Amino acid sequence: MDQQEQQQQQQQQQQEVENPTTTASEEQQSLMLFDTLIDLCRNNISYFEGDDSETGLRLHGAFVGLIDHIEMAKPLVRTVQSFMHEYDFDPSAPGNGFRSFLYVVECCVKTALKLARYVMENRSTILFRKALYVKEVEAYNHLMASLCTCLQHAQTLREWTRESGDLFPDESHSVEELFSRGGIINQYCFYGRCLGFQFCDSIKPLLKFISIGMAGFSEGYYSEGGRISKATSLMYTSTKYMLDPELRARRIVNISQNSNVDFCKAFWFLAESEMMHSLPSFVGFKVKVNRVITIPPEPIQLKMNHPQQEREGGTGAAEDVFVDIPIPKSHGGAAPIKARLISAVKRKGMIGERSNSQRSTIHPASRGLLFHCHGGGFVAQSSKSHESYLREWAVTLNVPILSIDYSLAPEAPFPRALEEVFYAYCWALRNCELLGTTGERIILAGDSAGANLNLGCAMRAIEHGIRRPDGIFIAYCPVLISFVPSPARMLCLMDPLLPFGFMMRCLKAYACPSLEVLEENRKRHEQRQAIVNAGQQMRNNNVVMVVPSSDAVAGAETPDRSDSGDDNSMWEQLNSANTVQLQNQHLSPVSDTASDTLALKSQSLGNTIDIISPDESNTITSLEEDSQPITLQQVNLNTERSNVTVVDDLDLDMPSDISSEQNTNQNVSNFINSYVLDTTTNAAGELEPILRPVSRSQSEENIVLDIGREAISVQNLQERVTTAASNFVSKVSNTLTSITASKPIAAGGSQNELQTNLDALIARSPSDEFIFHVPKDSHLSPYWASDEVLSQFPPTKILTVVLDPCLDDCVMFAKRLKSLNRSVSLDILPGLPHGFLNFATISKEAHEGSKLCVQRITELLEIPTTLDDPGTKQGCC
Repeated sequence: MDQQEQQQQQQQQQQEVENPTTTASEEQQSLMLFDTLIDLCRNNISYFEGDDSETGLRLHGAFVGLIDHIEMAKPLVRTVQSFMHEYDFDPSAPGNGFRSFLYVVECCVKTALKLARYVMENRSTILFRKALYVKEVEAYNHLMASLCTCLQHAQTLREWTRESGDLFPDESHSVEELFSRGGIINQYCFYGRCLGFQFCDSIKPLLKFISIGMAGFSEGYYSEGGRISKATSLMYTSTKYMLDPELRARRIVNISQNSNVDFCKAFWFLAESEMMHSLPSFVGFKVKVNRVITIPPEPIQLKMNHPQQEREGGTGAAEDVFVDIPIPKSHGGAAPIKARLISAVKRKGMIGERSNSQRSTIHPASRGLLFHCHGGGFVAQSSKSHESYLREWAVTLNVPILSIDYSLAPEAPFPRALEEVFYAYCWALRNCELLGTTGERIILAGDSAGANLNLGCAMRAIEHGIRRPDGIFIAYCPVLISFVPSPARMLCLMDPLLPFGFMMRCLKAYACPSLEVLEENRKRHEQRQAIVNAGQQMRNNNVVMVVPSSDAVAGAETPDRSDSGDDNSMWEQLNSANTVQLQNQHLSPVSDTASDTLALKSQSLGNTIDIISPDESNTITSLEEDSQPITLQQVNLNTERSNVTVVDDLDLDMPSDISSEQNTNQNVSNFINSYVLDTTTNAAGELEPILRPVSRSQSEENIVLDIGREAISVQNLQERVTTAASNFVSKVSNTLTSITASKPIAAGGSQNELQTNLDALIARSPSDEFIFHVPKDSHLSPYWASDEVLSQFPPTKILTVVLDPCLDDCVMFAKRLKSLNRSVSLDILPGLPHGFLNFATISKEAHEGSKLCVQRITELLEIPTTLDDPGTKQGCC
């Protein structure tokens, strides 16, 4: 019986070792890990005392130093454990930056304990490599020393927040003061041999791969030479950084401290390369609708909600009041907004679909709509880079998803992105039927920067008095865009995906644009206005449309967009003859009438345009499940239903037999009937002009092969295979070009000076990144919103992770909503990094986190789901 009890106690201790704990008894068990590690270190010290070799002496000294740092950490851990519970959102959801640092320390102790035990068990074997393990023990020695410094800073933050109980100290304290009161944090130890020690096992190899890629990419980004030499150098440097962790760590830290925001954009935009764009189609969930919509900047009016009626749920006879929705014009003037519509099935009324299609099942309109904004630090990524998990969400939730590709900083700083998101939300309210939904339940969802924009969108809806969203889901959201120190924000000092310097530069680019950027935006607005004025003059004179060259298109730059960004209304103006010609060749995919046409009346011409959807014609459909290419030519319209430009997400190239030069008006007119001028964003974030072909009419194709409900044109099959092969080669070439293309040197220094900083052995103080002022604007930082606005917030679900630098933001915002008696919940997942949703297809733990996101969104939609609740599964380290 005694032996059974001992075995049970041992099993319980083993479980506690595997899972970080938070209760009082568990805290004592956590401290017992320190004592266990000390005993193992002493055992190894006694063994290597008699080893006079260089590696033996180094191992002896490393274990001695490790004991010293463990003894230093123990009282610091006890102190933090005594007050960390005071900052929790709720006893059922314990979590804050103080707890996160104890979690990190515990992960370090557990990993060092495994290392010390391995050395003890294998030190006498002939295959034991002392030269390797001495570096490992020394690395964790440095790591524990840096964590002790972090715990000292945590105690300083405790002194600053003791009275208020907030995780953010008041404005009288700064980051510079915080770092000046403690020791120097050795950031290199977090990016070398110990990289990713605090994350779950499925994430660690991915973080190592990304870190090696970042270090190697920086070599090509800042080096001189041709593309072949850069490609060769990239392969060599990547191998070098893989074999030398210390060199990799030095490079990453120095990159984060010396590179500008352009490097951040270029590296993150590798996920936007053409090859990466194709991955969701192969590894993701299959969806029937996946198309890009261009929302034109035109006046919108929405009915104002009556607060008394909304509270009582009544429909009184109050007079309707309409609100004018402002068109986004900050930093560049009015321009179209890109959005991606994703749906698991085709639905009635959905743009690009016909209700009487004989080959595709048209489902009834959905009750709900998920309005999504992607993350990316306000400077990078797009709906396409987040498509991998959005596809799964669309299938599981069974509602359409509209993901907004807002303009990106630094070319489009605050408040441009927020203006576009709010305008797109209002457009969605007014055009629910085009999105395949009745709009009964509209939920805002977003991660990171996109979550911040969603909160701002909800605030603007409340302030304008229009319909609020029915719920908000946000993941790892920054709600205080200010450089106020907090315990969780210090986690970016050791975050491989969101290094300290990267985060600071992204926030600065969005919130504090430079004078140069503001001047460039002013010039861009003047150029765009000149183009619009010229187009108006052409219309007044009834001049035939002219398609500019690619050089002319490049001259009319628009703010960077996370997907293709264009403004057809500026480049193309239609006269009566062109409009009639379009009318004779196209039918509408939207109308529910028998003729299947969409009548759009031109404001300037008074003509009608009928446009057909290629995928819903009776001619040809795709080999894939995704919808086929469809382009609705945009003109300036004034109808009850907004006109949009729709492009299905397929990679299509211009056939080689089409000449690039058209010398006559007739050729130009014929050319425009077959192709639509568009732009795309390459991997470096640069706009490139492209031509998207419109599929052929019914008479041009013959169906000879049917597969299931879909039909395939054999006549065009060989051409499609050839085109697909050509596209693949082009994608590989373009991706390699984006990696090896020459990049500008960071302003303010020469090439030699920059290379010296990147190879420096001593890092600068992190406080140097905070030398600028951020405006105190509630739309920029929702944490500063008034109680009057937040008291009208809809039910809100917040999800974050223990190791998120934005953890304290989420906790404090949840506390504010709770204090105002708003419905709010908070989930905190262990072992995952900021931005884990992008890894849901390759990490089991990340996928479980994505499933929890779906569960919370389902609760907001009030739609039943068949998913098993993944809960908040513990244990990752």
